[in-house]
Parts: sequence; C-alpha cells; structure tokens
Amino acid sequence: MIAMPPQIDKDWITTVEAAAMAGCTEGYIRRLLRDGDRRLRSWRAGERAWLVSRADVLALRETLSSRANVNREQRPASPKPKKKRKPS
Repeated sequence: MIAMPPQIDKDWITTVEAAAMAGCTEGYIRRLLRDGDRRLRSWRAGERAWLVSRADVLALRETLSSRANVNREQRPASPKPKKKRKPS
C-alpha cells in the first residue's frame, strides 16, 4: 500500500471498476488488498474506499484462471440441481 495518495487520474480506479476489469468479484479484490497482496498497488481513499492501479489490475487479470477472464454474460449457465425424489 502506498503511504501518500498519488495524483488521482485515470491510472487509479475503484475496487468496483477493478473487479469488472479483472473479471472477478469486488470481494476478491478487497480481500487481496486487505491481505496486502503485492500484485496490486493501492491506497486507501477513505474509511472503506480503495483506489487500485489500473496497470496492476490488467496484470492481475492475466494471472487469473481462464474462467475469471470471461465476462459473466459470456459464461455458460450453471446447470440447475436435480430435484431429490422423496422416498415412498
């Protein structure tokens, strides 16, 4: 985590934007930040808000599994579980 906030510009994005760009959940991005993952340069912009380096998010995207790199709209739907039959 960077101690002094850098100039806010297009190089720094929110966790919501980072999750959409990386193809994962915002919770996963926040967990990486909370755990101090060195792949993401970030700084805290408030009590709950984080700003993340856009370049680091693009690099992270390349390391994620192929399923994470597919947009949600393009993912095949999960099969519905079969209903369990009640014993007679």
